[in-house]
Amino acid sequence: MADRAWLWVAVLFVLVSTGGVAGPLEDVLRLTPVLFESPFIAFTYWARIRADEGLDDLTSQSPIEERWALVRSTTERHAAPSAFGSSRLAVHAGVWGWDVADHVWEACLVLDALPPLWLVHVGPGVDLDALAARFRDRGFTREDLSGVAVFHHPLDLTADWLRATELAILNTAILFGERLLVMCSAPGGVEAVLAARAGELASWAEVPWAASLAQVLDRASGAVLLLGPATCLSFSAADVLATLIASPPNEAARRFKALLEAGPPLHPYVGFAAGYEVEDGEPVGLFVLHYLDGESARADLSARTALAEEGVSLVTRVLYREGTFTVRAASVEGTSVVLRVDPTNGQPSRVFSMVHARDLTFALCP
Repeated sequence: MADRAWLWVAVLFVLVSTGGVAGPLEDVLRLTPVLFESPFIAFTYWARIRADEGLDDLTSQSPIEERWALVRSTTERHAAPSAFGSSRLAVHAGVWGWDVADHVWEACLVLDALPPLWLVHVGPGVDLDALAARFRDRGFTREDLSGVAVFHHPLDLTADWLRATELAILNTAILFGERLLVMCSAPGGVEAVLAARAGELASWAEVPWAASLAQVLDRASGAVLLLGPATCLSFSAADVLATLIASPPNEAARRFKALLEAGPPLHPYVGFAAGYEVEDGEPVGLFVLHYLDGESARADLSARTALAEEGVSLVTRVLYREGTFTVRAASVEGTSVVLRVDPTNGQPSRVFSMVHARDLTFALCP
């Protein structure tokens, strides 16, 4: 409990402006209010994926086969942690005038008790005036919040236009100049994002360590970020050991338990990220543990690396290196421990599946 209090004090007293985060994650953090203490951010840089796949000119007006090729690539050598409307690809553009093929980047935010909130930056081929007209024609009411047009509609499961997209469309802000859509099925989510944009609420971009964590992901095509001390606390070493003990014993689990017990004490971190980059045509996974100081990161580097190399999956009960990833390199960048890994079969989606399953035995919290 003392560690938790210390971490939150450290976090809450570093809300000052930073020199900036490179890339679109700057915008995501700028729009994410600190009011939400432990945000989960899923980010996809679609323009980077399209370029890597040779699909730079792809839009929602392209043949459906080409658009399916983009989505299919995210199950192979790419991954899309956030993919608004992709499950309705066949109908989304016809009903709404745009689809995932038009996205420059997007992020899905999970903020405390709110339903998922989406930020979608669309390309120049999307007619935002026509989109606003669709909202009006379908009975959405319009209000202006902080100078931004926001469209609202009550839930109507019989509406054809709703079945062609995500529930978040029910409350949509259109930022015409920024070509950004902010969407959430709860109006309070959109309101909070616009308040952060207007400077009425502090944002995570104003937290120096969060900005630094995002900088490590500057070259990522996809990433997830977990911010705040609760991130570390959710990966309790005691809970992991209890899980391993409760499962049928095997040699890998016994070796990992011995390694953990014999190793140096670990330090708490304040942010965690997983992502992937493409290097020489191949995906490279990233795991980033971000600390408040470089000394803690340097002290943890060797132990965290060993736990990744000898780690046991809580899902499969076998070594990570035998079915999930192998460690390519480990380093300290600023105040972050960065593990670069080769995902099994060249599938970066494995990296994100581990996060969703909380299968990260190298990210243990003391």
